[in-house]
Amino acid sequence: MNADNNSPDITWRHFAGIFVLSLATLLLELSLTRVLSVALWYHFGFLVISTALLGFGVSGVTLAISSRLRVHSPLDRTLALISLLFGVLTLLCFWLMQRIPFDPFSLASDRRQWLFIPLYYAVLAAPFFCSGLGLGLLFTRGTERIHRLYAYDLIGAGVGCGTLALIMPRFGGSGSVVIAASLGLLAAMVFAISRARWLAVSSLLACIATVTLAFHADRFLPIAVTALKVTPPIQPIYTAWNTFSRIDVYERKAHPEENTPAMRRFVFDAGTAATGIQDLRPDVREYLSRNKKDWDYSSGIAYADKQRPRVLIIGSGAGSQVLDALHFGASSITAVEVNPIITDNVAHRMNDFWGGLFNQPEVHLVTAEGRNFVRSSREQYDAIISVHTISNAAVASGALALSENYVLTREAFEDYLDHLSPDGVIYFTRPEPQIPRLFATAREALARRGIQDFPAHFYAYRIPPDDWEKRMFGADRPSFEAGFLVKKSAFTQSDINRINNLLGVGQTPRDASVPAPEVLYSPFAPGTAIYQTLLTTNDLAQVYNSGPRELEPATDDRPFFNHHTRWSAISGAMLHEVFTEKRLRQLLLGDLPLAELSLLALLAQSVVIAALLILFPLARWSRSGLSAPNRWRFLLYFAGLGFGFITIEMALLSQFSLFLGQPVYTYAVVLASLLIFTGIGATVSSRFAADPRHALTRIIPALLLVLILTALITPVVFSLGLGLSAGSRVLLAIVLLAPLGVVLGMPFPLGLQIVSVEASAIVPWAWGVNGFFTVIGTVLALILAMSFGFKVVMLLGGLSYLIAWMAISKSSRAIRVPDLRKSATTMAALLTTVVLLGSFAPLMALPSKSLPACCRRDGTHHCAMHAKTEAKTGTSTVSRPDESCPFRKPCSRIIRPQGFSIVGLYRLPLLASKVIELSIPGSCKLIWPSIMLGRSPPYFS
Repeated sequence: MNADNNSPDITWRHFAGIFVLSLATLLLELSLTRVLSVALWYHFGFLVISTALLGFGVSGVTLAISSRLRVHSPLDRTLALISLLFGVLTLLCFWLMQRIPFDPFSLASDRRQWLFIPLYYAVLAAPFFCSGLGLGLLFTRGTERIHRLYAYDLIGAGVGCGTLALIMPRFGGSGSVVIAASLGLLAAMVFAISRARWLAVSSLLACIATVTLAFHADRFLPIAVTALKVTPPIQPIYTAWNTFSRIDVYERKAHPEENTPAMRRFVFDAGTAATGIQDLRPDVREYLSRNKKDWDYSSGIAYADKQRPRVLIIGSGAGSQVLDALHFGASSITAVEVNPIITDNVAHRMNDFWGGLFNQPEVHLVTAEGRNFVRSSREQYDAIISVHTISNAAVASGALALSENYVLTREAFEDYLDHLSPDGVIYFTRPEPQIPRLFATAREALARRGIQDFPAHFYAYRIPPDDWEKRMFGADRPSFEAGFLVKKSAFTQSDINRINNLLGVGQTPRDASVPAPEVLYSPFAPGTAIYQTLLTTNDLAQVYNSGPRELEPATDDRPFFNHHTRWSAISGAMLHEVFTEKRLRQLLLGDLPLAELSLLALLAQSVVIAALLILFPLARWSRSGLSAPNRWRFLLYFAGLGFGFITIEMALLSQFSLFLGQPVYTYAVVLASLLIFTGIGATVSSRFAADPRHALTRIIPALLLVLILTALITPVVFSLGLGLSAGSRVLLAIVLLAPLGVVLGMPFPLGLQIVSVEASAIVPWAWGVNGFFTVIGTVLALILAMSFGFKVVMLLGGLSYLIAWMAISKSSRAIRVPDLRKSATTMAALLTTVVLLGSFAPLMALPSKSLPACCRRDGTHHCAMHAKTEAKTGTSTVSRPDESCPFRKPCSRIIRPQGFSIVGLYRLPLLASKVIELSIPGSCKLIWPSIMLGRSPPYFS
């Protein structure tokens, strides 16, 4: 059969071409997400996702209103031209992006921005429109092989996700975009190789030229960084990229006449954050011998009174806190840094400048996410510290409000307390407005560890704004530099005196340019009212709801610590103030909900633009689809698939990030595995092609069952697998994602097959509506996660598939009553399985090694073997652990079985949102069921 007629044969060229085009599309999408994080701020990376999906939706509209393109165009030649256009537009649009003065913070003060916004959207969406057009055309003309085509599409997308981890470090942000363009040109060659040889040769030559350009892309296509980011006015001496950051190293030369030493600074994403240290050459020990003043090593306030303390540093950066610990004679210094570029530089590439700091025998440098390291560690520490791992610019921009931070959740502080010695101290520094939330977080963690005398365990201070900051921003502006300490035992007066003396509280400033610190809270002196209230109130909920700021602790399910303004407090006045800010007053933005307002604006823009470019053209020029039978049920089906898939994907990314630790692994493993297994599922779904509707009445209930099983099993597996190597955790994550990915890949091709047979005019609508709800779901899922947590996002994803199932089940009168009965039976069996799994969860969670004798399974469990306990209802406190404990990890709280509530059975449909409560009481990793229908468990993984 002629490959270019209306019913073409689908051959290897089409499978290979769609694989390469999908790979290029996902590589471009993820690369642009990184580029916008550098050019603007982290939260504008979401603009790429929604705009890419918008381009896909508009491509569906184009196919719907152009019968010439959809039906009569020669397939191979058209696909080759579309792929060629994708490659060319990727380069052209990336060049244009750097020249459009897009400034989202000046919408109200600069009228030109109302022109630049749609222009920026159009430029950003153009390449994705081309790839979406190619994929949609191939799906439309190859419906007989839709399962296999969809599989190659998803597998190519999955490989694109994994490829980013290899391409980004080698080629950087601009280079990765150029590589994506070259892959589009390669797809053009594949499509044209049989029917248009001249086009194939031209595409191949262009591909080779583009790959050559990728090696020099930073010079020919430099990224234009917003003026709101401040970087040194010199060229960096070193630059490197990975999948979650760009690191520039700047060096300030020494000026002996001004007594200014040389210094090197790591700058993240062109100004989002920075960390630096002065020249320690020729040897760090010699430097310490020349500089002996204690107050020069300020992080020592957490452990200066201890003999040879053991110190854990989360976010060691350039190493200032490591230097502090060496000065105070620490016997063990564990420095945890998440960014491998930094660890490579300080320990190897630039080790001479650091004077061998990270190669000292006391120092153990670990490349890992801090929270992941703590949970997998069995060590005890005298101090756990994290000193200003953010920058003023990042806070001012709101860039961190949309990023998950598992280091500052309530469960994280519980982990820290479990790893502290009896007199150990947690010391964190953050901007002053965030200190009250740290108090609330630590208080709840202490309460969960049986400690009730909260006021005696806290201390806080701040560095007041200097004269320049007061003149610029006002004398009442909160300080960017504030510190927070919580001690496992009560602070004594001598502890407080030592801390005040080391900080210089009440003394003449040691540096004329830096004001003396001020105490915000001390157990022995009245402090700011909010701190006293947080530590003494009996009604925390009332305090949390009393003001506009978010005070309730972040949790592992809702890990947005930097989300500082409650949604209910956001007003139109705030919106106007944010988008009229002048650049000279950028630091004031730190007190405004910039990220939240940007997210709401992005949601509104996505809804309006997607409606105008997807739904309106379909309604205007493709009304034939509206007259098809069961049209609304089909559209509801594809809307549910679009919204459900993206929300489940985002929830899984959050869930696995804590387990895998490294962001490099999270995106490469989770996205790639999910898409690849989804592609495998699409291939498997072809076995049900004979009766796709009947198959869906079983596949979607099976999907919901697998989703719930995944939610139940993953907390158990994560708990037991945290101590495994990185490679083993990656393998375990892939195994966990495989079943869910396979079943997620089945509904779309089966639904498209049904529609193509029963109502072919609906196919473009299905593509467009699916894209529209995926666009909306991307932004809405993040808003819901910030408000309610990722377990609600996961629940909504499951409900979306449930709605889709109901829509497709009722879209034909041909379905027999016995089929509906079987589906109802399947759902009943699904819910019964949840109940039974909850009841037997403790058996699933028991470790293979027998439990020590201290672990009794009654309601008064405590570790008498290696911990002193107090007779308090439902609580237990920890003394020093015995090294002989076979698990070498102290039990810290009572485990109380939480039976099943029969009274709440009438609320059975909510079972899907309730999961077992994960409790890690040190040595005995027991899990007791917590499917209490009247309460919200802390995990929905």
